[in-house]
Order: sequence, then structure tokens, then C-alpha cells
Amino acid sequence: METKSMKINRRNISVCIILSIITSGIYKIYWYYLLLKNIRELKGDNNSSCVGEMLCLLFVPFYQIYWWFTRGKTVEKKLLENGCNAESNAVLYLILLFLGFDIVSLAIMQHDFNSLRFEDSERFTAKDVDSIIEIQHLQKKFGDHEVLNDINFSVKKGEVVSVIGSSGSGKSTMLRCINLLETPTDGAIFFHGKNIQSKEVSLKQYRAKVGMVFQQFNLFDNMSVLKNCTVGQIRVLKRSKEEAEKIALDFLGKVGMSQYINARPRQLSGGQKQRVAIARTLAMSPEVILFDEPTSALDPEMVGEVLTVMKKLADSGFTMIVVTHEMAFAKDVSDRVVFMDSGLIAEEGSPKEIFENPKLPRTREFLARILAK
Repeated sequence: METKSMKINRRNISVCIILSIITSGIYKIYWYYLLLKNIRELKGDNNSSCVGEMLCLLFVPFYQIYWWFTRGKTVEKKLLENGCNAESNAVLYLILLFLGFDIVSLAIMQHDFNSLRFEDSERFTAKDVDSIIEIQHLQKKFGDHEVLNDINFSVKKGEVVSVIGSSGSGKSTMLRCINLLETPTDGAIFFHGKNIQSKEVSLKQYRAKVGMVFQQFNLFDNMSVLKNCTVGQIRVLKRSKEEAEKIALDFLGKVGMSQYINARPRQLSGGQKQRVAIARTLAMSPEVILFDEPTSALDPEMVGEVLTVMKKLADSGFTMIVVTHEMAFAKDVSDRVVFMDSGLIAEEGSPKEIFENPKLPRTREFLARILAK
């Protein structure tokens, strides 16, 4: 009976260990796939060394299988002989052994990935010390498609910069790179002179300081208007509930949404949702606000109420980068206008220079087509 019991234990232990090896291998393969994908974005197409490193590390699960069939039986026998007669204990010890291999290898890979991620950031240094945001040689590719190419510009505190251009010119992608919703393929973005991809910059704290208002509002449908405006303050800024609600109510009042604090987003119009989104961003006490075509998803009659709020923010001295198709807003409110075309900054200048005396034929063509509508 004892021999039979031992055989059953060994068989079950073998099955469990093999399953753990397979699971571990699948996990590693997926993790390395994601790593290689990120490395390609960071390093471009020259990734032969990355492929070699990945293949070397994929060897680990195969080595585990080899180890099990050559040494694992001996370990199992010793475990059983030393009082680990309970099948669950033997399985636990062996699985923990393999997990130890995984943890060490993944820790090494994470360290290597962090080194790769921040290696290129040291090539760039901030040049314009007066700028709150400075972009140097920004490039973004999706596979072989280049969306942004050598973008260079800066924004000073209190400045309102409008970014105009045709759909697909890279305007929204540039904003998403500034907010690190997209990882730049190359180049650098500085906030107060610090590279936002360096280790010393906290992504959560950076996004709190550089808020973003989206086309599609991005409100939480399962939360009230008030809670939408307090959840970020409480979780990211660590404010108390009472303080967060006081700040949220103040900004909701400023955008004319005080009477809707208990409503859910689905009960609001598009213009009202966007005003709540603006209040939510303001409640995080940002130094810069990025607006990604904030009126493009609105009915024409609701555009005015959102633009009115944005004009008040500009008059209050907020630093704003606004991607927009509202030429009247860009002309009347902006300190500077940037025209983008095919992933490049084709022309930039004061509203008067861009709208009344553009230098490039492409700029004149774009404005003639847009203003004729």
C-alpha cells in the first residue's frame, strides 16, 4: 500500500510540476513578447540584440523541464524521505523552487528594460530654461508608419498655444506623447527642465500637473459628477474627501455645473459632459492643460458653452495647449498658433502672422479650405 501511495504521489507531483513549467513558459513568452514590442518602439528597427536576449531567456522554461527529469526526481525523493509525506507539501516546495527561478529571471529582465527605457533620455538636455514644457526632436512611429517627425517647440507659463492642421497630421498624437499616453519613439519632452521619461519623474504626479481634456470626455459612467471630480484628487493627490469635494464644487461652479453634482454622465448633454471633464482636470491643480479637440464630439449649438469656459481659463492665466478646428478661438485667444502637416510643424507664429500673412502655400491652402466652410 505504501509503495502504491508513493507512486500516486510521484505521478501527481510530476503532473503538477509539468503544468507549472508550461504555465511559467507561456507567461514568460508573453512577457518577453511585450518587452520586445516596447524595445522596438524605444530602439527602432535595430533590435537584433534584443531578439538574441529574448531567445536566451526563453531557454529558462526548457532548462526547467531538463532539470526536472534529471534532478527533480532526486529532490522529490529527499522531500518525501524527510517527512514531507503529504503530497501537497512536496508539490508546494517544488513549485516554489521553480517560481524562485522565475522571479529572479524576471527581475533581471525588468532591470534591463528600465535601463533601455531611460538610456536614450540622457542624450537630451533642456535648453529653454524659461519654458514649462519643451519638446526636442520628438518622433513617433506605429510600425513603419511615421506619425510625428522631428517635432520641436516649447511653451512658456501662462501661454495659450493652439495647434491646427488637417485630420491625420499628428496633432492628437503629439498631445498624447506629451501626456505619455503614447511612448515617443525618439526625442525628449521636458517639464520644468526634467525629462519626463527619466527615473526621477513620477508618471502619476506628472499627469496630475499636466492635465488632459479628451474629445470623448472619458468620464466614469458609474460615478456621479461630483465623484468624477474627486476620485483623482483622493487617489493621486491624497487629499481628504472633504477637501476634494470642496475643490470639486468650486470648479464645478465655475463651469456652470453645480446643479448637476449628483447626476450621472449618461444624464448629461455632450456640452455638459465636457464642462465636467474640464472641472475634473482643474480640480487636480494642473500647471498645464492639454485640450484634444474638446468640441469635435459636440453638437454645433453646444460648442459655444465649452469655448466660453476655455476662454475664461485662458484669461485667468492657465497654460494651455489646444488642438482645435475652431479657427475663431485659435485666432482670438491664442498667444501662438502652430500649424502641423504630415507629422511636421510646418509653420508657427502669432495668430496675426498665421491667419493674416501665412508664409507657406500649404498653410494658406489649409486656412482657405477651413475658413470657407
